[in-house]
Parts: sequence; C-alpha cells; structure tokens
Amino acid sequence: MAKSELTPEERFLKDGDRSANYISVDVHDPVMKALGLGGTLPADEEQTTVQTLPPNGGAPNIMRRVETEAGTGRKRKRILRIRVQGWVAALLVVVLLGGGYTQYSGEVRQGAGAQYKVLPYKPLPVTASGGMIEKAKEPLMPYTPQAQPGIEDEAYQESKLYSQKYSKGHELMKELLLPGEYATYVIAREDRQEEGSLNMYLPPLTFKEYAAYKTSVEKHNIPLVKQPAYMPEGYVLDEAIIKPSFLKVPDEKQLEGGNERDLGDNFRLIWRVEKAENLVYQYSSLIYKKGETQVRIGVSRVDDNSGPAYPLPWSEKTKVENVEIGGKQLIYLDDSSNTELDLGYKYKLVWSDPEAQIIYSVAVGQENSELTKDDIILIAASMIN
Repeated sequence: MAKSELTPEERFLKDGDRSANYISVDVHDPVMKALGLGGTLPADEEQTTVQTLPPNGGAPNIMRRVETEAGTGRKRKRILRIRVQGWVAALLVVVLLGGGYTQYSGEVRQGAGAQYKVLPYKPLPVTASGGMIEKAKEPLMPYTPQAQPGIEDEAYQESKLYSQKYSKGHELMKELLLPGEYATYVIAREDRQEEGSLNMYLPPLTFKEYAAYKTSVEKHNIPLVKQPAYMPEGYVLDEAIIKPSFLKVPDEKQLEGGNERDLGDNFRLIWRVEKAENLVYQYSSLIYKKGETQVRIGVSRVDDNSGPAYPLPWSEKTKVENVEIGGKQLIYLDDSSNTELDLGYKYKLVWSDPEAQIIYSVAVGQENSELTKDDIILIAASMIN
C-alpha cells in the first residue's frame, strides 16, 4: 500500500522510530489476510464496499455482501478501510460478549428446527382459580453426611433397625396383596407408646406397548400422553406408566383392627386394602430410551386450588427461564452443572393447559446424555403444534 494512501497515524506506525535505525515492517496486508479480508484491492475503476449489517439492522453476518460503485483512487480505498474496521469492531463485540447480549431479549432463535424466544422466568397458570406452576420456595440442598457413628452408637443401631423393618414391611405388602390391590399400612412398635409412620402401597401400572397404555388411559379417564412427532435419532419407546393415588388417606387409628403381621423385635405391620372408589389416576408418562439415557414425557391433572399446583424442584445451580414456542410459554430448567444433587432431571420443560387443568413435562435424566436444550425444545414443539 502506497504511503500517500495512508492516514497520518498509519504513516507514523509504518515509519516507526527512525532514530534507532530499525527496519520498518508493513503488517497491514498480512493482518488483512488473517482476518479473511484479503490483501488485494479491486481495480481502480470499481469501488468495493463491505456491508457489515443486513438491511434490517440485525446482527453482523459472517457472509459479506459485496457491492460495486463507481469511485476512484484514495476515496475508494479509504471507504473500504472504514467499512472493514466497522465490521471487525462489530464482530469483536459479539465474540467478547459470547452471545450473552441476546439473553431475555425476546429474540426469536432457531433451535433444532424450532423457533423459540427466551424470556425471564415467571410462574405459569394451570387452574382457573390461580393454581400456578412455579419454583418451590426453597432450593434443594445436597445432604452433608456427618461422621460415621461407631458400631456401638445406640441411635445409629435404632435407626438401622427401623430401616430394616420398613424394608421388610414393604416387601411383605408385595407378597400379601393381589394384583390390582392397593393399601395403606403402618409399621408400629409394640414396646413403645409412639405413633408409627403411615405408608401407601401404590405400584404403578406399566405397559410395553403404546396401544395397551392408551386402552388403560381410556378406562381410567387419565390424561393421555400423545407420542411426540419428533424424537432424537436412536430413542425408542421403552415403557408407559400410569401412577394411581388415593383420594383420601386414613390416619393410623383408622387402621387399628385391620390385618396384622408380626415383623419381629416387637414390630408389627398393620394394613388395610383400599377400595377402588378411593383410587384416582391423574398422572401418566412415556419413557423413551437410547442405551441408559432416558427422555421422560409426562402429563398430570391437578386439582383446582389457589396454591402452588406444581412446585418445581430446583437447586442453587439450576438455571430457570421461560421459553416461548409458537405463542405458548413454557418453563425451562437447566440443572446440568449440578454434580452434587440429583433433582431427577438434567434439562426439563414444563407447560400447562389451564382450561383442562393439565400439566405437561419433558425431562432428560442426569445420566450422561448427548441431548441438548434444543433437542427437548423440539420434542415439546412437536407436541404443542
């Protein structure tokens, strides 16, 4: 590049400090080539301008639009230098910000083929009377184990004995009840005047075929999980689940005089088989698997109440935000950075149908998974649209 075509500042940098007799080095062209802008200018009869922003004023585009205009000599090259400098400056800002400038901007993004907006977190209504899907009031904290007690520690031995009896009682319920029976039970200690802990035996209904699951859904009037139109490659339906619950739960005194079984060491099991009228089916899910990685798609019906209809578990490391897909808002939770506590999900999307009082969710487990935020957004989008 001729010296006459340089600005005073550029000429100073090019000449350097002549007093030390250093050899001057022209770095302009190598730098331009390193930026991918080339070192050769077009012929004098044409002027090339680099369009740094699209016409609508959006973000800089990596592809450059080249326009030719009539122009001559110094003016032509000066315009090129100014436009290039502007493009490089804009690109540098984007790199330094790491894309963070778009957070909560409401900008439409393209993820895995689905357009969505990222918005600040806010609870979502799920019932007409004000029931909401929202974060639980307090974050879950990892359990910090205390020093291992000695083998002679009385409290430790007592806790271990109770744990063994509760485990034995649960296994007995599996043996004593017939298929399709559900029960409430208490494990009480006869040599102490203390209340036992009430437990519920509610094994889920499981299905390997979607057709069988759908038939049971219709029988029990349960919200149906429709198979998503999109699922990442390699993931297949592994299991469908329906979980029952009790409309009313009895207290311990209501179980007295019922069925009993001795568990040894002054522990006894007391249980009552619950009637079919006391059963309600409000939750079902589909589990898709690829190896050990699971994608869980769930649907549940909620009661019409004014409290938190669906509190979302979270930790201090959970990122929570809203996502809008086709005008529908969802809550997105990212717990991928949490290595101390398993909340049951790595990524999770939750949304509602307030008119039907139904909550939908898509979750990826904490196990190693190649799935991303865009993957579960596309799964949800294929169910919403």
